[in-house]
Amino acid sequence: MNDGGLVLGIDLATAAVRALAVDLAGGDVVAATSAPLPLPVAPRPGEQEQEPVHAAVVRSVVRTLTATLGTRAAAVRALTVTATSGSVVATDARGVPAGPVLMYADQRGADRARRISASAGRAVGAASTLARLSWLAAQEPAAPSPDRRYLHVPDLVVADLTGRLVTDTSHALKAGIDPAGARWPEDLLAMAGVPATALPGLVHPGTVVGDVLPGAAAELALPAGVQVVAGMTDGCTAQIAAGAVAPGQTAGVLGTTLVLKGVAAEEVTGFAGAVYSHLGPDGLWWPGGASNTGAGVLGVDGGVPDLAAADADAARRGPSPWIAYPLPGTGERFPFARPDATRLLVGARPPSSLERHRAWLDGVAYVERLGLERLAALGVPSTDHRVVGGATRSAVWNRIRACVLGRPVSRPAEPSSAFGAAVQAAAASSGAPLARTAARMVRPAEVVEPDPTEADLLEDGYQRLLVELRRRGWLDETPADQDLSTTVGTASQRRAP
Repeated sequence: MNDGGLVLGIDLATAAVRALAVDLAGGDVVAATSAPLPLPVAPRPGEQEQEPVHAAVVRSVVRTLTATLGTRAAAVRALTVTATSGSVVATDARGVPAGPVLMYADQRGADRARRISASAGRAVGAASTLARLSWLAAQEPAAPSPDRRYLHVPDLVVADLTGRLVTDTSHALKAGIDPAGARWPEDLLAMAGVPATALPGLVHPGTVVGDVLPGAAAELALPAGVQVVAGMTDGCTAQIAAGAVAPGQTAGVLGTTLVLKGVAAEEVTGFAGAVYSHLGPDGLWWPGGASNTGAGVLGVDGGVPDLAAADADAARRGPSPWIAYPLPGTGERFPFARPDATRLLVGARPPSSLERHRAWLDGVAYVERLGLERLAALGVPSTDHRVVGGATRSAVWNRIRACVLGRPVSRPAEPSSAFGAAVQAAAASSGAPLARTAARMVRPAEVVEPDPTEADLLEDGYQRLLVELRRRGWLDETPADQDLSTTVGTASQRRAP
C-alpha cells in the first residue's frame, strides 16, 4: 500500500500528550510533537488526581502536527489513542469532565474495595479501577443525575472527536470486565454501587468508533472522514510497536516500570492474578504482567548524577556481585504478587552509587528473565523477544538484558506507544490483519547480541537471586520445573565462550 496515506498515534502519558504521524506504507514517522499535561497532585495521602484537560491538549497537539505536515495533512486516514489503564473521571452525557481524573494509583476507594471484596468473596484491590468507580458513584447525591457517566481517560478524547461515548475493553480490563463478550461485570457493579447506566458501551480494540466530527476536523486541519479507532493500553501499543503480535513473539516494555507481554490463542491468567490477558484486535490474547521494577529505581537514594557516565562505568565494571531486586517502593505485582515486597540489595558491604547502578541494571534484567519464565510456565513461550520503552535508549542496559536472557533481542526503530497506536490505526483503516500490518511498518533498529564474557557471572547472579527470593517466600518453584530452552536460551547458549 504505497498511496501516501498517513495515520496518527496519540499517547496520553502521565506528564504529556505525544503524537506521531506515520506513513501507512513503510512505517516512517513523518512528523512528531508533544505537549505537557498538568502534573498529578496528591490532595491527601493515597490520593492522586489530575486536571482533566486531555481533550484540549490533544487538539493542540494535533493542530501542531497538521501544521508541520502542511498539505500532507490531507492524507491522514485514521487515528488511535492510547493511555495507561485505570485512570477514570466523572463526566456528563457528552463526555465533558465534571471533576478531576482519578489516576491509576489513586486509592481513595480503598474502604469501598474492602467492602466489595467481602461481598464478592474475591479480592478487589485498593487501587483497582472498580474501587475508584465505586468512590465516584458514592459522591453522587441520593438522586444522581441521569446524565452522569464514568469514563477512562482515552474516552474523553474519543468523545471530543467523535461525539460518541465508548470504552475499549483493553483500557477497561482492570475494571473486571469480560473482554471477549465486551460486558461490564454487573454483579460487581451492583456491589460497588455503580449504576450500569453511568458506564459507556464497551467495544473491542480496533473497532472504528466513528469519524472525526466535521467541526473538529476543520479546527484541526484534518480531512473529512478521518476514522477514530478504539485503542489499547500503552503497554499493549508498545507491544505493537515492538511488532510482537504473533505467537512466540514477546515484548519487554521497560520504562518507569517493566511490562512483559506475549501472544496466545487462548486467554491466559495465573500466579494469583499476576498474569492477565488483553484481547487483541485480531482475536488473539496478549498475556503478560506488569512489574513495579524498572527504570524508576534508578532515582532511588538520589540515583547517579550522570546516567550516561554511570552506564559506561557499569559496562567497565561487569556483572554486579550484589543480589538485587530493584523495587522503588513497597509491593510487587509480577512476576509474583507480593504487596509486602520491598527493595532487595544484598552484599558483603554497602555499595557505592555506581556499584548500586550496575546492580539495578542487572536486577531488572533478572526480573525480565524471571517474568518470561513465568509466562512460559503458563504455556506462553518466547522465541523472539523485542525490547521497547524509554529505557532502550541505554545500549548498555540492552546488552545486559540480552546477556541475562542468553540470546539476541531486537530493538525496533520507533519503540513508542504512540507508534504502536498508529500501527493499530493503520490495520483498522485498511482492513488488513494486525500481524501483517506490523510486519510491514515495524522495522528493527538493531539486534542486540549477548556478551559471552559476562554470561557465567550473570547466570550465577540470577540463580543466587532465585535462591534469595525463595528463601523469603516470595517465589514458588514453578519456573525451575519447566523446560525453558526456547524461552531464555539453553544453558549452553547462556554460557557459550
